[in-house]
Amino acid sequence: MGQFLILLIFLLGAVCVNAQSLYIKTFGNPTDKPVIYLHGGPGGSILDFEITTAEKLAAQGFFVIAYDRRGEGRSENDQAQFTYEQTVNDLNDLYNQYNLKTATLLGHSFGGIVGALYAERFPEKTERLILAGTPVSLQQSLKTILQTVSAIATSKRDSTLLQQVNRVKSFDTASIYYSSGCFMLAMQNGLYTAKNPSASATKLFTDLQNNELLKNYTSFITANNYKTVLNPTMGFWKNESYTLIDISEKIKSLKEKGVAVYGIYGKDDGLFDTTHIRTIQDIIGCENRFAWLENCSHGVFIDQQEVFLELLKNWIR
Repeated sequence: MGQFLILLIFLLGAVCVNAQSLYIKTFGNPTDKPVIYLHGGPGGSILDFEITTAEKLAAQGFFVIAYDRRGEGRSENDQAQFTYEQTVNDLNDLYNQYNLKTATLLGHSFGGIVGALYAERFPEKTERLILAGTPVSLQQSLKTILQTVSAIATSKRDSTLLQQVNRVKSFDTASIYYSSGCFMLAMQNGLYTAKNPSASATKLFTDLQNNELLKNYTSFITANNYKTVLNPTMGFWKNESYTLIDISEKIKSLKEKGVAVYGIYGKDDGLFDTTHIRTIQDIIGCENRFAWLENCSHGVFIDQQEVFLELLKNWIR
């Protein structure tokens, strides 16, 4: 009965997209400019954005649509193939569901990759693509994590941590073991955490941790043996070799097709070194379409929420 109640809570407000029940939440006035939020992952959810930021973004004068991808988060797993083709088709069905001719795609982390794939196929439906903490080259980000954690281990003379780093380095760089090992090291060593978070960011994060939706979601994940996290990760790796994704050429081609591309990143985000950031800046090209924020890590819409909202307000006019 307890699991049923949790599932009921999660599926309230879900709508049917192509016979697949997806968890979708909308915020704001449908007559305002549409912004579709694409969450990270694979195996992620809109939950943190939904709780902390979606309503505030809508209050800037936008119709915000956020959804958990098929088989991820609170969306049902039935018929989930975990392929780029199905993922792009589901997003296109969302356009049809809300009668959207064009929209801004706001992609966080892996969501930016999904956005780039959609924009490549449907440039006429993509008014702009905003990359928020999105790796242009995932392999470069994984390499950066290992370099950073190795430096931490050396400075602390932590032989155990150094052994962990060397073990991950021994894996095939295309394997799920390599990428998962890198991400685990990043989490364990604070690479997703701002070094000097502001009081407002600290409060947002505390409120997020204490939110009942997040607590229920954690219970849901545990009750399902983490399948909503593990299945998408393994699926996209097996079907798409997602650990080798590099969207740099795709972004360049989008610009040629008339799709405006923007980027917002945190200087404390351990997924990026300066070389990676400069590559992204060079690809985007226009200085006023890129922001690299102080006291900000991977969660750009929490760590620097006010700046994040102001940037989007100016970019999506």
